[in-house]
Parts: sequence; structure tokens; C-alpha cells
Amino acid sequence: MIKRVSNVAGGNEAARFAAETGVAADHPVVQVEEHWRCPPPSAAGSVTGDRIAVARWARVPGDAQEVSSRCDDRFCIVGISLTPATVRFQHGGNVIWDGPVMPGSIQITAPGESVSVSYSTSCRVMHLFIEPDLLARRYEEAEGALREPLGAIANPRIFRDVAVERFATALEEVNPVADTSGRLFADSICDAIVARLLARAAERTPRAERHAAPLPAWRLRRALDFIEANLAQPIGLADVAASTGLTRMHFAAQFRSTTGYSPHAYLLRRRIEHAQMLLRSSTLSVLDVALSCGFGSHAHFTTVFGRMVGESPNNWRTRMLQGK
Repeated sequence: MIKRVSNVAGGNEAARFAAETGVAADHPVVQVEEHWRCPPPSAAGSVTGDRIAVARWARVPGDAQEVSSRCDDRFCIVGISLTPATVRFQHGGNVIWDGPVMPGSIQITAPGESVSVSYSTSCRVMHLFIEPDLLARRYEEAEGALREPLGAIANPRIFRDVAVERFATALEEVNPVADTSGRLFADSICDAIVARLLARAAERTPRAERHAAPLPAWRLRRALDFIEANLAQPIGLADVAASTGLTRMHFAAQFRSTTGYSPHAYLLRRRIEHAQMLLRSSTLSVLDVALSCGFGSHAHFTTVFGRMVGESPNNWRTRMLQGK
């Protein structure tokens, strides 16, 4: 007998998950989904364009259960199996998998696509809810070469990745650390999962697609001037490209060919350099510095600053001021 639930993971799934795993169902960092593949409430407001929302869903032993979901148009959803399970997975009405899946098995759904799955065993899965623009920015930060990052990773087929499995396991371990450090840890792991998925996609991109003509000097100057004038604004690739009169795709490829940086990587570098100036010469808090340099959250600013500078903004500021 199959129990069918449309977009619902069972009436008391959160409580079941807590009983099964010992993790509080109302945990604020990695939440438990009340409905299968539905974004947690935090995704609507606190993501602020710079945070990847993450939640989990579980099914305990019992009758076979079929769940379905029409994904939110706002998000690309990455589903990661945390335990072995036997499933029948449908994407757009077509069966794409019918059989056992192992921990680390991944299924990625583009915004707005319909999926359903029948579980005949107990299971536990994790879902990452990623805005397409955030996906593009993360790839540019890594100086990647995909033309369309979303299209490159949103292949509905199920595959397995050991590195992603380990990252997902680490996300489970963030549960006891619900403070600021725990959130930073979770954000970093989510970014690492996205980086891994995008790197896999880049490996499949033909090398011929990665070359482009240089950007003419006058267009380059327009782009650089636009970036300098908008360091504190939440500008994106489309905005910088528009300032030069080019499409996003052509501008990004030509900018990289000319400068060696993706547009977003260059923008981040200039924002971090501006942030260093503010940290040394002002009394603004780290959060205010982040907002003044165009970052949407303290967590994203701290992550980028640490990657580029090698230490946290607070530590860097303290060291610089002591050296005066």
C-alpha cells in the first residue's frame, strides 16, 4: 500500500525526525521540513540573496509513501540522500530512477520543475535551496568558466558524489552549534557543496567554450568606472554588462579574457580592498563595513574576506591598528 502525500512529508514529520535523530525539530540553522522539498520559512526573508537555505526531511519505517512537489520558482533545489533508501523518482512525469540509492546520491531540480518520489524504505534527505543569481555569483567568485551555471548543474539525473556526502554529514553536525559560529560554519559548508557541484559541471565544459576575444579598452574603462562608482551597491553581472552595452554572457567572457578575473571576482576584490580601508580608517562595526561595501550579510563578508586576506575582518583590523 502506497500513501500519497502532495507536497507533504507527513503530518508529524518534524516530530518523527526529532525522535529518530535526537535533533530538535525547531533548530534555527538546519530546519526540518514540514512539507517535502518546501523551502523553510527563513528562505523567504533572511537569505537576503547571500545565504543558501538548508533543511531536512525524513521518513520512518511504515507503508510506502509517495510525495510530490512543484518547486518554488525562486530556487534551484539540491537534494542529497543522507541514508540508503529504495526510491522511485519522477521528474516532469518521467521516471528517472527506480531502485536503491546510496548516501551521497544527489538530484538537482531547476526552479519551477515538478518532481515526485515514492519511498519504500525509511530515509533521510537534505535539501539546499539556492537562488539562481546566487549560484551565478558563487561561480564567478571561483573564477569559473561556465556560460550558464544553473543550466550546467540542473541535470535531473541522479548521481553520487563522495565529497558532497561528507559535506552534508558535516552540516548535520552543525545542529548543536546554533550560535553565530554555527551559522558561519553552515554557510561555509553550503558554499563548498555548491562549489563542488559547479566544479563537476565545469569539468564537462568543452575547452573551446572557455575562450573569448579581449574586451575593447573603452568598454573595459566603462566597466571599471561603473564598479568603482557602485562598490556599496548590490550590483550584479547584468548591471556591469549593461554599462558596457554587452549581454551578460559576452561581457563576462571578454572581461575574463582581458583581465584574468571574472567580473564578480574583480568586484569582490575591489570591495574587500575598500573594506580594508574602512576597517583601518573608521570606527564602523564589521557589519556596517560589510553593508558599506555591498555585501548582503555579515557571514558572506566574513567568508570572502577570510578567503582573500587569510584572516577574519576583526583579527585583521586589530592587527593593523596595533601596528600603527
